[in-house]
Amino acid sequence: MKNIKKIIITTFGILFLAGAPVVLSFDTGMPTDVDSRELRTIIVESWEQAAGIWKVTGDPGGKQSIIETKLLDGAPKNLGLDSSNKKCLGIRFQFVYPGDNKLVITPPDDRSVKRSLQLLDDKTGEPKFETVPGIELPGIVKAMSIWVLGRGEEYTLEAWIEDGRGETHIFKFGNLNFVGWRPLTITIPGNVVQENDTFPQTKGLVLKKLVVRSTPKTKANKTVLAFDSLKVLTDMNQVFFDGADVNFDEADKADKEKMKKYLEQLKQRSQGNGETSAPPATK
Repeated sequence: MKNIKKIIITTFGILFLAGAPVVLSFDTGMPTDVDSRELRTIIVESWEQAAGIWKVTGDPGGKQSIIETKLLDGAPKNLGLDSSNKKCLGIRFQFVYPGDNKLVITPPDDRSVKRSLQLLDDKTGEPKFETVPGIELPGIVKAMSIWVLGRGEEYTLEAWIEDGRGETHIFKFGNLNFVGWRPLTITIPGNVVQENDTFPQTKGLVLKKLVVRSTPKTKANKTVLAFDSLKVLTDMNQVFFDGADVNFDEADKADKEKMKKYLEQLKQRSQGNGETSAPPATK
């Protein structure tokens, strides 16, 4: 029984219904060269802090759509195990005319990701970077879930996610024509680029926006929706790999510690720790 590795076993649906990151861990006798994954559920947004409220716009805009947004008291009963989850994002809206209408829900301005363009500046000779607005999704993401409070209106929900190559993918959570809280889930397929060929291999996804879209059956009624506990099921082996504590120098250490610091920021956001402003975005 030598060379035993401790792996994390997790069931995505059970974890998300429980409302808090829960893992089962045990020794399996499986050699380390068979499975090198470390799957975790991580809350990337729980909408607990007013300073981090998302922006919501209508399309068509102007006087053709009326939108109100604020944090509401309340959460799904199935998230009751998480005592820090006390609020949710509430949106009340109405379009004047039925038709091809949509709500665009974007993260706060302080949520962004700094990415290398793998180019040098012609003038300075320094590496060039770009800032991608949105929420950085840690690790190699396998799936994403979100709790939605519906009122029986005919709308659908989408997630717009940018991959490691800068290409945007649209993932459909499904129809919102239900009453009460319900968890919705999307799976991230393997052909969505999230890795480089060399360490650090992770070139994470960026959640750019959520889109609530009408259907041909949608009526121009006043509608209320609420969102809570946006989570990802992700492989964090590139952060917590065997040997991560061995550092060549301080720069090497800082590079590996970057994602751990970002995870701590996500934890602070999820707990709603009373800060007057959201933690700074990870660059």
